[in-house]
Amino acid sequence: MTAVVGVAHAYKRAAFMKAVKAQWESRFGTEISDPAVKLFLDEVYEDALAEDLADISAADLAAQIAEFWAWSRDRKPDAIKVRVRPSQIGETADLRRDILEVAGPDRPFLVDSIMGEIGAQGLDVLAMFHPIVPTSEKSAESLIQVHVEQRDAVARKHLEEGVAATLADVEYSTDDWADMRAAMDMAISHLEAADTPASLEEKAEAIEFLRWIRNDHFAFLGCRNYRFDVDEKGHIQNREPDVQKGSGRGILRDPKRQVLRKLSEPSHLTPAIESFLSDSSPLIVAKANIKSRVHRRVYMDYIGVKKYRDDGVVVGEDRFVGLFTADAYDRMARDVPLIRRKVRRVLDRAGKIPGTHSEKKLRHIVENYPRDELFQTDEDDLLAIGLGILHLYDRPRTKIFIRRDRFDRFISVLLFVPRDRYNSKVREQAGEVIRDAFDGRLSAYYPQFGDGPLARVHFIIGLNPYEHPEPDVGELERRIAVLARTWEDDFESLARQTISDGNRPHIRAYEGAFSAGYREAYSPAEAVCDLEKIESLTKDNPLAVRVYHSESDGAGELHLKIYQTGEAVPLSNVMPVLENMGLTVLQESGFEVRRDSNSEDKAQPVVFVHDFEMQRSGASAQADNADVVFEEALLAVLDNRAEDDGFNRLIPQLGVSWRDAAFLRTCARYRQQTGLDPSQAIQEEALAANPDIARCLLELARTKFDPSLALTRDARKEAAEALTADIRARLEAVASIDHDRVLRRILRLIEAILRTNYYQTDAQGRPKAHISLKIASRELEELPLPKPYREIFVWAPNVEGVHIRFGPVARGGLRWSDRRDDFRTEVLGLVKAQQVKNAVIVPVGSKGGFYPKQLPKSGTRDEWLAEGVSAYKTFIRGLLDITDNIEGDTVIHPDNVVSWDEDDPYLVVAADKGTATFSDIANGVATDEYDFWLGDAFASGGSAGYDHKAMGITARGAWESVKRHFRETGKDIQSEPFSVIGVGDMSGDVFGNGMLLSRKIRLLAAFDHRDIFIDPDPVDLEACFAERQRLFETPRSSWQDYDQALISKGGGVFSRAAKTIPLSAEMQALTGIETDRAAPVDLISALLKAPSELLWFGGIGTYVKASDEQHWEVGDKANDALRVDARDVGAQVVGEGANLGFTQAARIEFARKGGRINADFVDNSAGVDTSDHEVNIKILLNPFMRAGDLTRKKRDALLGRMTDKVAEHVLSHNYDQTLAITLAETTAPLDIDAHERFMTGLEAQGRLDRVVEGLPGSEEIRVLKDQGLGLTRPELALLISYAKITLFDALVASSVPDDPHFVDTLHGYFPDDLSGYGDAMATHRLRREIVSTILANDMINLGGPTFVHRAKESTGANVAAVARAFEAGRQIFRFSDLTDRINALDNKAPASVQIDLHEEIIRLLRRQTYWLARRGRGRETDQPAHINDVVTAYREGIDELKAQAHTFISDYERGRVARQAKAFVQAGAPKDLASEIANLRPLTSSSDVVDLALRKDWPLISAARIYHAAGARFQFDRLRGVAGEVSSTQHWDRLAVRRLIEDLYASQQTVAESVMRHAKDVGGSLAKGVEQPDEKWARDLIDSWSIINAEEAGRVDATLTEMDNSGAWSLSKLAIASTQLREMAQNAEP
Repeated sequence: MTAVVGVAHAYKRAAFMKAVKAQWESRFGTEISDPAVKLFLDEVYEDALAEDLADISAADLAAQIAEFWAWSRDRKPDAIKVRVRPSQIGETADLRRDILEVAGPDRPFLVDSIMGEIGAQGLDVLAMFHPIVPTSEKSAESLIQVHVEQRDAVARKHLEEGVAATLADVEYSTDDWADMRAAMDMAISHLEAADTPASLEEKAEAIEFLRWIRNDHFAFLGCRNYRFDVDEKGHIQNREPDVQKGSGRGILRDPKRQVLRKLSEPSHLTPAIESFLSDSSPLIVAKANIKSRVHRRVYMDYIGVKKYRDDGVVVGEDRFVGLFTADAYDRMARDVPLIRRKVRRVLDRAGKIPGTHSEKKLRHIVENYPRDELFQTDEDDLLAIGLGILHLYDRPRTKIFIRRDRFDRFISVLLFVPRDRYNSKVREQAGEVIRDAFDGRLSAYYPQFGDGPLARVHFIIGLNPYEHPEPDVGELERRIAVLARTWEDDFESLARQTISDGNRPHIRAYEGAFSAGYREAYSPAEAVCDLEKIESLTKDNPLAVRVYHSESDGAGELHLKIYQTGEAVPLSNVMPVLENMGLTVLQESGFEVRRDSNSEDKAQPVVFVHDFEMQRSGASAQADNADVVFEEALLAVLDNRAEDDGFNRLIPQLGVSWRDAAFLRTCARYRQQTGLDPSQAIQEEALAANPDIARCLLELARTKFDPSLALTRDARKEAAEALTADIRARLEAVASIDHDRVLRRILRLIEAILRTNYYQTDAQGRPKAHISLKIASRELEELPLPKPYREIFVWAPNVEGVHIRFGPVARGGLRWSDRRDDFRTEVLGLVKAQQVKNAVIVPVGSKGGFYPKQLPKSGTRDEWLAEGVSAYKTFIRGLLDITDNIEGDTVIHPDNVVSWDEDDPYLVVAADKGTATFSDIANGVATDEYDFWLGDAFASGGSAGYDHKAMGITARGAWESVKRHFRETGKDIQSEPFSVIGVGDMSGDVFGNGMLLSRKIRLLAAFDHRDIFIDPDPVDLEACFAERQRLFETPRSSWQDYDQALISKGGGVFSRAAKTIPLSAEMQALTGIETDRAAPVDLISALLKAPSELLWFGGIGTYVKASDEQHWEVGDKANDALRVDARDVGAQVVGEGANLGFTQAARIEFARKGGRINADFVDNSAGVDTSDHEVNIKILLNPFMRAGDLTRKKRDALLGRMTDKVAEHVLSHNYDQTLAITLAETTAPLDIDAHERFMTGLEAQGRLDRVVEGLPGSEEIRVLKDQGLGLTRPELALLISYAKITLFDALVASSVPDDPHFVDTLHGYFPDDLSGYGDAMATHRLRREIVSTILANDMINLGGPTFVHRAKESTGANVAAVARAFEAGRQIFRFSDLTDRINALDNKAPASVQIDLHEEIIRLLRRQTYWLARRGRGRETDQPAHINDVVTAYREGIDELKAQAHTFISDYERGRVARQAKAFVQAGAPKDLASEIANLRPLTSSSDVVDLALRKDWPLISAARIYHAAGARFQFDRLRGVAGEVSSTQHWDRLAVRRLIEDLYASQQTVAESVMRHAKDVGGSLAKGVEQPDEKWARDLIDSWSIINAEEAGRVDATLTEMDNSGAWSLSKLAIASTQLREMAQNAEP
């Protein structure tokens, strides 16, 4: 058996019979023994199906059956009982259904008649049981129980009456069956004998037909005989026929039953009936006007047989009603009498050649014609209709054929529709059109589908006979044809008429593309609109949108369609977008459109169409192009060219474009990043609540920056000022303080914007998705300090970023920030450090930060990185969009950018925390997309640059600081073990390289964001070093990779993800934690406090704050839990290889408690210094590459060869800078007043904010003075940087960098390998900046932070004169050689003696600078002397004096030199160096001596002997020595001392010059001694001069003697002595 049967019994037989048995015994008190009962129950069981009785138990059904049996027993033998009852009656259960029960004699048609009645009343049958119980050999009882839906009492009564009436018809028709057949026999006999007008053939066919139906092809349901009152001529006399009494049989027993009309019979004969009676045909076959209740619920068939008189006149009619049997319908037409003749005659009359296609097709049409119609349709109509149908097959189309009932009771309509256009809707609409046209009723319809191209529907439309309209059949057919046109037909027709020419060839691709649901929802016209949008989609542009409106839309309602290829648009992506645009989605529907597309330029053939019905919320501006603006905005958001937030609500509210909204968003986002403005929600609210002002703000931006406006710069400015004034006037009416603040600050921001890329377009001609604003930050009032020179803010949907710089030529890295809401605060903090860090390089400080906003939340690392790179590129593009370029020597402004500032082509960046890869990415954007003049110098550190990690340059630079710290405490960390605790891991650049810079490192502990490494007592330092090196060389290593066998007892590597970490005794001893376990953050805090010699920072984070700082002030939330106070840090030395390990306040606190620390911007400046060298070298070589004279490969090779030399240059800067801090620290207590004056001066210039930089205020300075303290190293580092920055600015603005002397300086900046590019160096775009940077660093490193400030105060010279004097002085005295020799003593002599030696050099350098500056004062604006000329004039003489100084200096000076040289030697200095430097102080006046010799044309040594002899005679040397010992922290006291010393030098020179004149005047041996000077000659000449000037000399001698005898020297004594000496010099003779 292979059939699958889905019918099963509801119960097992045994279970059912058990339930029945129990019910029978309970109800009837007896067992089941009656065979009739058993048969009854067996048949009930067979009808008990599981699907009908799912919730009914066997017991419940048994109770219903018992109740049914008991009720059926109370019936008379021939009676029929009917009842409809609730299921719960007596003891039966409530089954939630009603029960129809029938009991009576079994007869035909019972079940189907009852079921017909139930169906006619609209009820569903839930279950049915029909046992038949024999009552005798020839009879049986039919018991029927039907379960139906629960009804109320009225409905139950109606059903019961209907079933009773139906059963009555069944009874009449079955009881009179034989009589009706007999009546038919009589009619046949009469017809056979009658003389009829019909032809013999027609008569014979009629008789054969009647016999045929009598032989079981017709179910007789009723018959009746009529007589007509006809006169002798055959005319009807009485139009009311006579029903023969007693002739009614079956259902026509009832005289009220009608056959042909609704009116009660008898009635007048209608014309139609009279026509039938006069027709020659002996019989009629038609439809009765009543439906059968018996067997089938259809209109009964009516057969009328005429009765004739002997003369052939019709005198009556035998009428039969019933139903043709199924066999009658199944027989071929050729086998059915009456119609076979009709068919044959129609085919003959059609004249088709037998066997041809047309003949066969026509035969098929006629033989398959509706059988009822074949009976009722006359021959002529059948021929016409048949031929009409035949033509349809030749050209399938919609067509109707109408046949009228001859009694005008109905019309029969055959509707033919092409099969592919037929559907139920067409059938329903066509039926309604026909019904309406005839004002009739749709009685029945019969669809029929064959194998051909046409579908057929047979409609029966009931009429009010002779009282209905007569429609134009042609017009009716046209109306139906329109209905039968398919949606696709209308679509194709409309598309070809209206679609664009370019899309017309694609129409065929849409055959079958639209689903039934789509066609149901939309008109063809709407589909054509969709087609146009769909055809705009491509692989590169897979998304489109369209707004449309319907006539039924209410106020604020609109519709939106979104089109996307390949996949549906997630609603979760769309709904928030629409809500943010002020729309509420009322309904959404989606459809797939499946195109037949093979075009390569098209996207996938499946297009998803989403339709949204929406309601606008809130007011909206009315604009003609509102829909287009909305579409563009939505598409921009979905295409990720615009952001999805509340600013998009401004688009409909203000009636502006998405770009306008994006511009306001960009302004608002920048303002938010300042940390001073209200939330974004308030900003959105302010703009939306003040639409006029918002539009004015946009108009102001347009006026300033729209390049298409034909306005001059002045006209733009005037128009912008007018708009600004108007906006400010409007702001006066803004009631909300928050709104006013938002709007005013955006206004001021737009005023301060210098450039924007807003009007630039991409390669497709669309507005760029990102917006850049170049801002003159210092023009903004509400901005955190310090305010930058310029900044560029970039907004894009996927990234936001800012680039801050403090000067036109600035440099700094770009950081990938993780701080969405305050990355500018982070960058500002970094750029503050960068600004002071950049004091050692050419550019000033800059820094950038970008925050990728669309990083995948759950993606692979590669996916995460790819999105970050994409954001980074967008940020880079935003910077370059509004940056000038250079072609040749010409500065080129960006396209479509209106610039409100000067030329600004210098933009240099780097990857702040990235690798060479990120610099390469930036350079790729700069060179490939912008052809930026800097080439790959744009982002230093790329693969074609200096790899900082490979060089280890940042760590090496910081290590210079660390070595100095330890060296100055007496330890050489390259040869002596020292303990370290670090932040970072060995895979990192700064930490890893740093921990490989000494083999003597004892790394006690380290931590990064993943792990904590602890080695309490490392022993084998070489093995530990090797393991650290292995980790460093292992890509992506972590502390978990460390060989734990090398870790000392009690140590280990612990994950920071652990809840707690077990602590060994050794770890407890190291950290001071007493508990057995500690949380990772607590353990890290303890490590920061643990005793160690060095705390090395190589990782990101701020871990130490000052004790008076709060964690929130630090700005590093991630490390709040583990951060410690500086006073608790246990290290002796801190090395900040990474940025921001300490706050500035923490550094100062740590230094105050005795810790050794500089600042991050000092320690890790080597990285930026290296990058600056790289950039400047590339700038030098780029012109040669562009000209083709140098290939990229050769350039890169050249860069590689210079790596070590660049590193050497850079590390020398780190060395010099830390030395400068040490030297400044040495004299810091004495210089405290000078430092304050310097800071005050910077503040007055607006260049310093002490609060921002963490420098002490005036009150704190006073406290330090009282305590005898000076500034700490971190504070001095800041002052040194500011001194360099301000000096650099002044130098660049002067002519100093253009002095020919600095050609060698410029060449010296570049490695020797570039010596062949000397001419190019002279035209280097940053040559002046390079020279200024070098000179500024040298001046401040050697002279200290207040050097220039003091020199200006002391000499009255300007910065340029001071700078020239400094450079000339150090060249004249060859100080660089001495400095190098001192520095070479590192770890050979104590650091303290090195400092003393440096101090001696600096003292002479300062005096020479002051002297030369004073000498050249006023000449800077005229024609300053070239430095080389000054050097040439003095250096040879100075060299000679240095060589013989010991022969002519005074005894006082000679003694002092001897003592000092001895002290230097005793302190550890080499004897020769000690002596050479000790001799420098007497040479302070050497330039004066040289001048004397030149002016008087004396031999140099002779002039020197006279000069120093005068100094000895009048104690000038001693007085200057005493003045140097008078110490004071007061500025004016110290200035007075400096001036006093200068006066002493001047007086001594004047006296010496007078003595030289005297030698000439006196003649003799004194004059001749000039040629062979010795000490005696010089003394004698001085004595001779003293005699001539005895009065003045005596007064001086007396004064000095008195002062010596009156106690210790003071400043006032010195001042009086100086005055006496000056007066003597002025009054001396000759």
